[in-house]
Amino acid sequence: MNSVFDNKNDCFGCAACVQVCPSGAIAFPQDSEGFRYPEIDAGRCTDCGLCRKSCPIFKDIKSQAASFPQVYAMWSKDENIRSTSTSGGVFTVLAKHVLSKGGVVFGAAFDENLRVAHTGVYDQEQLWRLQGSKYAQSVTGDTFKEVKALLQAGKTVLYSGTPCQTGGLYSYLGKDHKLLYTCDCVCHGVPSPLVFELYKSHLEKIYASEIQSFNFRNKSAGWKNYNIKVDFKNGRQHRTDFKADPYMRGFTGNMYLRPSCHGCRYASVQRQSDITLADFWGVARFDPGLDDDKGTSLILVNSPAGLELLEACGDELTIHKADLPAAARENPSLTGPSSPHRRRGEFFSQMARSDFAALEAKFLRAPSKVRLLWRRCIGIPRRMAKIILRKS
Repeated sequence: MNSVFDNKNDCFGCAACVQVCPSGAIAFPQDSEGFRYPEIDAGRCTDCGLCRKSCPIFKDIKSQAASFPQVYAMWSKDENIRSTSTSGGVFTVLAKHVLSKGGVVFGAAFDENLRVAHTGVYDQEQLWRLQGSKYAQSVTGDTFKEVKALLQAGKTVLYSGTPCQTGGLYSYLGKDHKLLYTCDCVCHGVPSPLVFELYKSHLEKIYASEIQSFNFRNKSAGWKNYNIKVDFKNGRQHRTDFKADPYMRGFTGNMYLRPSCHGCRYASVQRQSDITLADFWGVARFDPGLDDDKGTSLILVNSPAGLELLEACGDELTIHKADLPAAARENPSLTGPSSPHRRRGEFFSQMARSDFAALEAKFLRAPSKVRLLWRRCIGIPRRMAKIILRKS
């Protein structure tokens, strides 16, 4: 076997192929952009074909039942859970329920080097590691193998990740399991872990200290105006509004997302996981009473198993029925993938010989007031045209 995939840009890095290989013939190194891709050692490969059989690229996304998805606005009744969660704290409620039944929960966590990797949590004391968004691609490691072993041992498992990661898990397992629940997110795309490493080094240089903790979504100023909060080992702290943060500008501007994200077939209301979690951006337009700026989760229940899990946690949640148009209005990744930034290639070419400060100066600067005013002026005729067309 020469390659797992036919086109490198199709690979989304779930590592199902790496974990299924019985010969250990597949390495998973980073490329020059910081994304991991499988590489087959021809000397160890036995041509069994399991890598391609387990690859979700070659499989269709399973269809939902006609009654799904069911759409809700939701949050945890526990104010502590809600305040320490990215949005409404629903994932934590689901996870605590599974753990209380002796199950295991998998999700993205920071490791000891503040790199993002999937890990399993076996008790509620460690659940904090999976809380909060991590805006860098997570490495799944051996977690698919671990999930399979746990299911075979009769354990209940909740696996959370991006849609392509849960899709990779399903493809690796090859069949449905009654003890498995999956949660995905409405994913904008995964940014390069190498860019995140450069950003952390940049901050450590400024603050003359190693980073102790990193919070992408601190809600001390509210859910909608969250800030990035970084604590350093020397006691100093970095806080910046997400709109002013250069790393977040690059992420939300699609400057350094994985190539496969720009053709993502999971960016749809046709979901494979049991439950989809997201921020319910624009919830005030749907119902102003559901927006207290503490965090409101958008929940898509995509299967009977997802509905069963949600109903088991119903007493812990505030639940309001919503609809797909409201859900998709300010969550565009429910209706299609993100387009690459026009300077993406230039950015990565420059990254090979630059530090983060130089990249920020050239690619990630905040728009000047003049440019913002110019964009608004350009947008006025477009908005007027839309109004006229609606009235005509």
